[in-house]
Amino acid sequence: MKLTLRALTLMLLLLGVATVASADNVPLTINNGGNVTDGGVYVGPYNFTSNGHSLQLICDTFENDVFPPETWMATTTNLSNLGGTLFGNPASSLYSPNYTTQYQEAAWLAQQMFANLSNTQVVADIQWAIWDIFDAGKCGTQVSNCDPYGTPSNPNGNAADPKGINGWLTAAGANYAGGDYSNVVIYTPTSGWPSQYGLPQEYIGLTSAPEPGSLMLIGTGLLSLVTFRRRRTSN
Repeated sequence: MKLTLRALTLMLLLLGVATVASADNVPLTINNGGNVTDGGVYVGPYNFTSNGHSLQLICDTFENDVFPPETWMATTTNLSNLGGTLFGNPASSLYSPNYTTQYQEAAWLAQQMFANLSNTQVVADIQWAIWDIFDAGKCGTQVSNCDPYGTPSNPNGNAADPKGINGWLTAAGANYAGGDYSNVVIYTPTSGWPSQYGLPQEYIGLTSAPEPGSLMLIGTGLLSLVTFRRRRTSN
């Protein structure tokens, strides 16, 4: 029985190491800004390639710029470890003392955007709401009210949509505390971007949780250990 318990403990430790190792540097290449624009800018999700895989990510930093097909390295972290993010790092010029709440609100909004990708107005309103969360007050008001490229608008092209944007901001403030963000990943730029462009944007993405392949391997290993122990006892 000691052998089985030790083996089980080892398996759990390996699982913990694998979880920690998931926070890593990955290459990001931006392919394009997607097909939804509002207020003169792309409102995402943006399309990327990373290690040969395609993924869609949501921008959370309005003030920074990216230029396809720009490539850089980014650290992937989850909401339990936000110290190295742009808004959670005291050494960053974008640091905010309210970063934990802000990231949770942005994560909740990101989940709502990915659930409503077919509704372009919802996508646009949520993207501006995320930018307003982090950039509010940078120009004396919400960034959605002082965008230098144009005012966020409804399809008629001139009527601003503050009701939709502020509605999502209110919803995020009311719902973020009860959210499950285990599938949310923050992509924070670390190195490798063209120096003339300045710091790239930070992004939010969703992953499949839990990872079935990893769980299947662990489950198979545990089952084999139990079977081995039973056979040994029988012998």
